[in-house]
Amino acid sequence: MEELNEEDDKKLMSGKCPKCNSKHFVEGPSGGLAMNIACENGHRFWFSPPFTSAYQGKIKVERDGDLLRAYF
Repeated sequence: MEELNEEDDKKLMSGKCPKCNSKHFVEGPSGGLAMNIACENGHRFWFSPPFTSAYQGKIKVERDGDLLRAYF
């Protein structure tokens, strides 16, 4: 897990993937205030504002019509 720098964290909180600039995300497992999200290109993040987000690597994400399906 790689903690994001301040600039990348702000980018993610504004709805843009800091790795590829995608604006399309899918939610994964969540608990408490934290959730896992992935962009359409498979970049996965641990997301829990106001804490600094973390990059968790790439996962498989597929399109199913207009929906995104991620394999967390």
